Amino acid sequence: MTRENTPRCPVTSAAGAPEPDGPTGLPLAWPVVGSTVLYAADPPSFVVRAQRAHGTVVSLPMLPHNPTVQVTAPEAIRRILQGNADNYCRGAYYEAFRLFMGEGLLTLDDAEWRGHRKVVNPAFTPGAVAARAAVTDAAVADLVGRWAGHADTGQPFDLHAESMRLSARVIGHALVGRDLSAEGEEFSRALAVALEAIFKEVGSLEKMLPSFLPTPYRRRVNRARRTLERIVARAARDADEGAGGEVAALLRASELPPDAFRSDLVTLMLAGVETTALALTWTLYETARHPGARDRLEEETDRVLDGRPPGAADLDALTYTAMAVDEALRLHPPVWQFPRQTLEDDVLAGRRVAAGTPVLVSVYGAHRNPEQWKDPDRFDPERFRPGAGQDRDRSAYVPFGGGRRQCIGKRVGLSLLRQTVAAVHARFRLTVADARPPRNGAYITLFPKDGIRVTAEERHR
Repeated sequence: MTRENTPRCPVTSAAGAPEPDGPTGLPLAWPVVGSTVLYAADPPSFVVRAQRAHGTVVSLPMLPHNPTVQVTAPEAIRRILQGNADNYCRGAYYEAFRLFMGEGLLTLDDAEWRGHRKVVNPAFTPGAVAARAAVTDAAVADLVGRWAGHADTGQPFDLHAESMRLSARVIGHALVGRDLSAEGEEFSRALAVALEAIFKEVGSLEKMLPSFLPTPYRRRVNRARRTLERIVARAARDADEGAGGEVAALLRASELPPDAFRSDLVTLMLAGVETTALALTWTLYETARHPGARDRLEEETDRVLDGRPPGAADLDALTYTAMAVDEALRLHPPVWQFPRQTLEDDVLAGRRVAAGTPVLVSVYGAHRNPEQWKDPDRFDPERFRPGAGQDRDRSAYVPFGGGRRQCIGKRVGLSLLRQTVAAVHARFRLTVADARPPRNGAYITLFPKDGIRVTAEERHR
């Protein structure tokens, strides 16, 4: 920031908070389109490059919302989510989320959101999670049984597909009272298309084409909508007959607007099933390719479980398992960024951000900020050993968001992740089948474009 660009008081000439720096030339920005094309080519990589070249509060010339400020500084994230949260609304980027999520838990601003959160909160309390333990235990046991078959054949299988099957079963029971994996690939495909469409709705070429053109992309979006609408309609019928899941029953009995049932159920499907599956996929990928971490997990599960399947009562004793999950969430946060917009001028990490500015809180960038994480691209569960990281800002790690809008499913997701990771390492040793690193895809979630194929070997034959 040059002296000439620094705001100064017109009376005293004292320097005020400077504007955010930003990429003003190649390789991080181009004429006219700014950073848009380079960002779209590889969003996570661009986030890190922008951070390391221009700092933790960066002004990006991005279409259609120019400028957009990228934030990776922990003190700025804390101010946005907690210290000055009333100054940050959902904003322009969230308009795209309404394409599938309507007016629900993710898209509403705080005043309206509170009523929705209050209605569904009872389904996510510790007691409610414990009451569904039998569903989780059975789902994890079935996964282990299927993987025993994979181990017998020695054939590679896709971690992401298997993880989706588990997540759709467990979270489906909580939401609508049944196993959503029974919908088959149609359900998984609908979630993937919805998350892609929300991301592309912000500024893709598809939006510029006449709405009557039946492009392949639009046909995929329409199929995804029909799939989700069918699931929601059945959930409504089941809830009216007293046979639905806890979340569906709570929404059906509430005094929320009529469209809240659909909006909140679809939101929780998109924000819960896919993200949990991705977190499990990335965790098992990292432990499979790091022998030191794998050995520690095997030792811990042998010692704590002594040959029996893990349950909720074992989770507190599975310390290294929790550390490995937390580290995988650091490197691969499923929801890797989320938008806000300033209502009034604010100062973030010493940089002035004008009213009306879209802000992207980059979870991915915060988790790889070298000011907070030594050797940030390395997988090292020891970062999360109890008592470690005392000098690290707590807001440098936000895989579930923070403040009052922290993810409602955090407890459900972490419990399922830890129990499944323990069950897998107690029984199997995984090997990544492809030596090439997976290609990152980044829409609303961070996913492996081609899946991740592994082989499983029984540890105790």
